[in-house]
Amino acid sequence: MNWLFYHIGEEYAIALICFTLAVRVLSISRSEAQLLDREKKNRLFLLGTGFAVLGISSLIHATIHTAGLDENILYQTLLGYCLGLLTLIVAVSAEKPWRERTFPLLYLPLLALLYPGVYERFPIFGEFRPLVWIIVSYLSGVVCMIYIAAFYNTRLRTHLHTALGHALICISAVLLFFPAPIGSAAWIYGHLFRPVGFGILFFSMTRESILGLKESMLYRALTAFSLLAAIPLLVFGMVVFYENISPIHLVGRRLMVFLLLLITLASALLFGLGLIIRLIRPLLNLKDAVDRLAEEGFNKQIEVQGNDEIGELSRAFNDMVVKLSHSLSEQDRLSRLAATGELAATLAHEIKNPLNAIGGAALYIQKNFRGSLIREFLKVIYDEVARINKLTTTLLDFAKPVKPEPRPSDINKLVMETLDLLRQESEEQGIMIETRLDREVPEIPFDYHQIKQVLINLLINSFDAVEKNGKIKVRTAMSGRGLLLSVEDNGKGIGAEDMENIFNPFFTTRTRGTGLGLAISRKIAKEHGGDIMVESAPGKGSTFTLFLPLKR
Repeated sequence: MNWLFYHIGEEYAIALICFTLAVRVLSISRSEAQLLDREKKNRLFLLGTGFAVLGISSLIHATIHTAGLDENILYQTLLGYCLGLLTLIVAVSAEKPWRERTFPLLYLPLLALLYPGVYERFPIFGEFRPLVWIIVSYLSGVVCMIYIAAFYNTRLRTHLHTALGHALICISAVLLFFPAPIGSAAWIYGHLFRPVGFGILFFSMTRESILGLKESMLYRALTAFSLLAAIPLLVFGMVVFYENISPIHLVGRRLMVFLLLLITLASALLFGLGLIIRLIRPLLNLKDAVDRLAEEGFNKQIEVQGNDEIGELSRAFNDMVVKLSHSLSEQDRLSRLAATGELAATLAHEIKNPLNAIGGAALYIQKNFRGSLIREFLKVIYDEVARINKLTTTLLDFAKPVKPEPRPSDINKLVMETLDLLRQESEEQGIMIETRLDREVPEIPFDYHQIKQVLINLLINSFDAVEKNGKIKVRTAMSGRGLLLSVEDNGKGIGAEDMENIFNPFFTTRTRGTGLGLAISRKIAKEHGGDIMVESAPGKGSTFTLFLPLKR
């Protein structure tokens, strides 16, 4: 078998796979440019250009063998492989990938190795060929480890498949490290594993897998440790291969050992310093922010830097602070409402007895005394006593616990009965009521009379909100967890300053009413396990939606 011919076909196939992957990645970036954030777009750009560099290197490699050119030009292709793999590492592990967009431009100086005046000055390729392949192997192994970490981080199985592809590329480079001739066992297996590895990448680098890559401190730690650890190994390898060309005397060897130890120590210190800066400092900032909570309240937030685990922890802390602040404000508001309710109930109970006495006295005078003036003032007294008595009854109803008696009921039937009850008032005001009732809504358990009272309150509010000849839409529909009953009007809407208070007792912007309708309605909804939501814009109307769960 002509193994050189196979090798040329292998390189062309790898080039085609890499160009296809580059187009796949970059096309995702372009097609979803409006949906992707800055970090994701730059990460995809680096990933795509990394595969493009690998494809160009394989294409040139195949061309060199096809045309029978000087083997020293292969320095350019193997160093191109190294740069392509480094670009893939940067694409996955960079903290701020937009700062690394120019990284692939490092390929331009490598083009100088295609000129005879440059590559002819290099040592014979066969002498340093093992060193370059071991670098390719090392970088492939780093990419493999990063994708295993990506699987641990995202649980996407495609990342494991990608790691397997890079592992096979790593193994092939290890086999090609041995200076074996074409057709030998090490050469054959090395050049079999490479195309298989790239073939796995072709199928594993799916859209889900590509978009699933995100920033992680784990990737950066792996990358920093691996690349820094490679520095002394690289220097040692260069010394060993250089000694094969020009032997080093004893003093020089001692100097080399000292330099290797120095480089190893410097690498360890750099890695430790970087780890402290990137990991310990954000955690200390988070600890300081927690300590400030007790002293400065909930107005301070942590500055979020990056989208890695520390960034997610910082965002979660900020969200927790905001929710805690809102929770305390809501608790304070509910405490004040509870105190107001108790006071209102006490006052209503105390007022009700004198009112009954005043009403009874007025009724006695009306029956036993004559005179138009007396009758006129007695009517005023009787009407005002009735109005105050109605208000005190409403207050007592609001203050006492609402205990629904749910039974399976038809919400659409309830809507039609309520509209019939208010039809005369709507016709007098010239208000058109439109219904869109979902006939597929099943019967669900709720207190028929209480929910009817809620709908009456919502409709009366809409009557007051719309102008003459206004329009109101009543809808029923099913949601994922329950039933929705909405009342939408085209009235004046609710201002932002009033939105927070509309469910508070005694708050009203109307000329009639006590401001208890929405408060009682929400209380009934809560007792049913549901709620009332509101959407409104000044001048465009409001939509109140009652949610009732399918099961309490």
